[in-house]
Formats: sequence, C-alpha cells, structure tokens
Amino acid sequence: MRPIFICALAALVLLPLTAQADNWDRTDAALGAAALTATVIDWSQTRYVAKNPCPHAGGGSACTDPYREAGLARHFIGEYPTVGKVDRYFAGVVVVGGLVAHALPSDYRKVFLGLITVMEINVTTQNRRIGLRMEF
Repeated sequence: MRPIFICALAALVLLPLTAQADNWDRTDAALGAAALTATVIDWSQTRYVAKNPCPHAGGGSACTDPYREAGLARHFIGEYPTVGKVDRYFAGVVVVGGLVAHALPSDYRKVFLGLITVMEINVTTQNRRIGLRMEF
C-alpha cells in the first residue's frame, strides 16, 4: 500500500505545477518517447521475472536460486515480486514520471528524460545480457 500512497502524494504535489509547465518541443517529445519506451521494456522484463523466477532452470523444482530484483524497484516491489506488484509499480512510475517531466521547464525536462532513458537502457541491456526476456 505504501508505494501507491507515495505515488498519489507525488501526483497531488505535482499537479499544481503543471499549470506553469513549458510547451513540449520536438526534442522533449522524442526524449519522452525514448524514456517511455525504455521504461516499458524494463516493465516487460520485470513481468517476465515475476512469471518465471528461475528463467535458467526451466521452472519447476529445479530452481534453487530464483532471480531476485536488485534494482531500485526492489524497495517498492520486493525481491520476489508478483505480476500485480510489478504492474502497479511501473504504472506509477510512468504516471509520476510523466507528471514530473510535464511540470519541469523544457531545459530541465530534457535532462530528466535523458537521464531516465540512459538509466533504463542500462538496466534493460543488463537484463538482456543475463537472459531476461520481454513478456506482457
């Protein structure tokens, strides 16, 4: 319940700021699309792990060391998340991230969205390297 409360509180704090937000230019839109795409890829990889905690053991009882969530998300969804927790977390990340991006002045928005994109590309590249697939 705590992550939902945090996301709702962040949204309530950020909503008034959106009234003074700069318009989005083409660069903002491209960075926003890149950040969203990379986040959705991470979401799908995390859902794959929630459905297949032992992707290298083929499932079943052969798994002695299930995958553990090791990133920032583990503080919200735990080390062994359910699909529901993964979906709620990433839906919140997308909504709050979008509100923050919209509320920022254009120069800061570009930095914010660029950082999200770089971070998510690093995470999803590492996930792919260890064999995680995308699955919705």
